[in-house]
Amino acid sequence: MVAKNPNIKVFPPEGSNFKPNFSKIARYAKIKMAFLLVIILVIFDGFFLVPAGHVGVMFDYTRGGVLETARGEGIQFKIPIIQKATIFNVRTQEYTMSIAAGEGFKYENDAIEARSKDGQVVFVDGTVLFHIAKANASTIYQTLGLERDVIEKVVRPKARETVREVVGRFNSLDLVSEKRVEISEQINEELTEAFAVDHVSMEEFVIRNVSFSPEFAAVIEQKEVARQNIITAEYKKQEAEQLKQKKIIEAEADAESIRLKGDALRSNPEIIQLEFVEKMADDIKWGVLPDN
Repeated sequence: MVAKNPNIKVFPPEGSNFKPNFSKIARYAKIKMAFLLVIILVIFDGFFLVPAGHVGVMFDYTRGGVLETARGEGIQFKIPIIQKATIFNVRTQEYTMSIAAGEGFKYENDAIEARSKDGQVVFVDGTVLFHIAKANASTIYQTLGLERDVIEKVVRPKARETVREVVGRFNSLDLVSEKRVEISEQINEELTEAFAVDHVSMEEFVIRNVSFSPEFAAVIEQKEVARQNIITAEYKKQEAEQLKQKKIIEAEADAESIRLKGDALRSNPEIIQLEFVEKMADDIKWGVLPDN
């Protein structure tokens, strides 16, 4: 028989009626685990960062929709699992469509093909400058989707449609003349209105380049050569006319000089003697003889 050590206390004491409440212990453990889980969720899913020049649009699953007010820059708090944040860029963005591969948003030839008033096919390279306003970010997310949806559903199709409509009001050569400014102004005005319908802020449409079909480009080059030849011929004509007028003026001046000199000689015969003497060589000796 093993002797009992009086220094060792047994729990529960011998002879007592104490019984551990395992259900209560389990409940406390669950509460503790739940609390710990909440802390973990808050740490890993309760905060998000909104970079400079961006906003955070909030979707709330309990409300089943997008919250009206977007979050600003910095570290923001959200309800874990229940809320989801989507970041939107509110800086100026550009979307380029170019005939040169690799220059535009799409790698392949992406120029805007349009037909002018005189029936010629033209290719317009253009860049759209736009931005998403902070006040409109939630509405855009709700109606259009993400940023790429803004480009695919608004920026690209409306820019191409507007350019085609405006170019169709002008002749092809207007695109490379002083009327190009007017064409650009009309595109900007109409594109601003078209973007505003979808709450996208249009800043500027820039016409980067205008190209024509090879056949029409050759015709334009020939016309330009002919125009330059006409300009050169006109310049030479004007130059010859100026030279002619110069000679006439010089001849008239010479004739007037001769006339005046003749009048002077008739009035003063001694002038001939004076000029004769002045033109004689220095080594010639001369004298004055009597009249008889």
